[in-house]
Amino acid sequence: MLEDYKSALRAGQRAYRARIARGQSPYLAVLDDVLKGVDIVAQEPLGLVEIPSDSLVGTKTSGRHTAFSYDFMPLLEPDTEFAAKWSNLCDAHLEEGIHTPIIAFEYMNRFYVQEGNKRVSVLKYYGAVKIPGTVTRLIPARTEDLENKIYYEFLDFYKLSKVNYVHFSKLGGYSKLQTLVCKASGEAWSEDDRLNFAAFYTMFHQQFEALGGRSLGLTTGDALLVYLSVYRYSDTYDATPAQVRQNLEKLWNEVKVLTEPHGVELSLEPPKSPAEPLLSKLNIFSPSKQPSELRVVFLHEYNAKISAWVRAHDEGRDALAKVFPDKVYISCYEDVNPEVDAEQVLEEVAHNNADVVFATSVRMYNACLKVAAQHPKTRILKCPLNAPHPLVRTYYPRTYEVTYLLGMLAGIMTKTGHIGYVAANPVYGVPAAINAFAQGLKRVRPAGRIWLRWACQPDAAHPLDFADCPEIDMVYARDSREPADTNRDYGLCRKLPDGSLQPLGLPIWRWDTFYVQIVRSIFDGSWDNAATTRAVNYWWGLRSGAEDLEYQEALPSGTRQLLDLLETLQGSDNVHIFPEKLYDNEDNLHSPENRVYSPKELMEMDWLDACVHGKLPHYDELDVKTRTVLAINGLDNVKGLEK
Repeated sequence: MLEDYKSALRAGQRAYRARIARGQSPYLAVLDDVLKGVDIVAQEPLGLVEIPSDSLVGTKTSGRHTAFSYDFMPLLEPDTEFAAKWSNLCDAHLEEGIHTPIIAFEYMNRFYVQEGNKRVSVLKYYGAVKIPGTVTRLIPARTEDLENKIYYEFLDFYKLSKVNYVHFSKLGGYSKLQTLVCKASGEAWSEDDRLNFAAFYTMFHQQFEALGGRSLGLTTGDALLVYLSVYRYSDTYDATPAQVRQNLEKLWNEVKVLTEPHGVELSLEPPKSPAEPLLSKLNIFSPSKQPSELRVVFLHEYNAKISAWVRAHDEGRDALAKVFPDKVYISCYEDVNPEVDAEQVLEEVAHNNADVVFATSVRMYNACLKVAAQHPKTRILKCPLNAPHPLVRTYYPRTYEVTYLLGMLAGIMTKTGHIGYVAANPVYGVPAAINAFAQGLKRVRPAGRIWLRWACQPDAAHPLDFADCPEIDMVYARDSREPADTNRDYGLCRKLPDGSLQPLGLPIWRWDTFYVQIVRSIFDGSWDNAATTRAVNYWWGLRSGAEDLEYQEALPSGTRQLLDLLETLQGSDNVHIFPEKLYDNEDNLHSPENRVYSPKELMEMDWLDACVHGKLPHYDELDVKTRTVLAINGLDNVKGLEK
């Protein structure tokens, strides 16, 4: 098989020249050199392992590393003993196969051959996907290096799955994959699980590379997370390569956004309507392509009879109908189960040519993504923040602006300085709202303290009305649930001696502002001016009218005037809620990158102010329904991930 050797040699020489041209070493990496200065804290024998061929990157020692190009293709001339032995291995492989495992070391999920370099070379030449080997893992000490952190996440994942061929470029990929393949945190994979996943992953990898994925600078694993966020893993078993390719093509912008350093565009104010060109006013050219009417659909997980959340959105829907009485045709679906009904309902309304869909439940997100991929002409939006998907836009008020004012009101009205605070879920924007409340409290009562509890984490010993804490005389709880004895939302309340709550201030989310302005942007064409390859998140505040405050009429006039003044100043950007340096409740110093916290820093804030007594609940402490919300929209450290 000398001809095969000559063919492999030409491939090796091409690889050699290409690496030299890029200023890179053309030879195999040497593990002994790689490990210089590295603190190896453990060696773990893995036994016989199916080594991914692409992950075999070098040799243990420098003895023969110059005999091969970096990809294990040979570099020595055909008349050498090396070439003869390589050719004999070729014959053996074609006649009966190479069965003897190589011996290798694994470091940072890359493999280095101690014995069997020529076997690897021959098998790679013939396109082997996996090569059996007896492997020893070398585990480095933990560091702050990103690659090191990702590797330690891989080690946890490998213990459960024994899967070693999936790679990610960002933290959190392995735990997200565990969830997307329908496995609980800490649940081990069966042999059938591994076989089914390997078959699907191989097919997906082939289609990703066929579409040019290698040129994006992403791993196949990065793209796979996007795919499985839209198309359920349970539906992949019957998918053909053509179907996977077709689905992936529809998601290509979703995948490409991962390569953008700023893939999420935060819209902090309603879009400005473009000026109408003079020539269009004169009707010299053809009429505008902007729509003359829109079919708008609202989807709710619950119904208006039992949910204050749905009733608030209904008020926004009614306002939309009044602003565009002859141009907008509205329909509404209630009690849409996110796991059972949402995808079917979305598919039906998109098929019936809905122009805009507002889904008000975070748990409908996966259904929104899937249907948006299939029906790109239907504009789909949903409520929670920081979704990195161009297919579905999101909208939500900047809640920290109003909680700052209510924290100040609490500081003025409290007699004890102890305030109870009930938060809903630890999702994007919630810690900023808690910390802004704390800043408002401390502006007027520097020694004030906040006692934090979570509606998603009920505890009989620590009730949400703080009946067990007599020193607490003010309670804030902004939640879609209602008190049992009244028909109103929660807000800032005074706790009376008999245990009842007297309302003082209520934050109002003005959904009418979102619905009217977003629909107007479609009519005037500014919707389409947004970057289509970036995810758009509408995060509007007091200045845009997306939120408001309703105070008790009996508030002292001076207090009300102060709050109104500060609200006006906030709207003109003359109030900085957060100082340059803040300490959290574990005595860690936090400072913004550019002296003032950016919107992204505020949205992703994942710590609690020093005056807050409490903590962010961990993902594993929550019920299944809340975990679903957090999996979509939860902060990384709540899910056990690091930034």
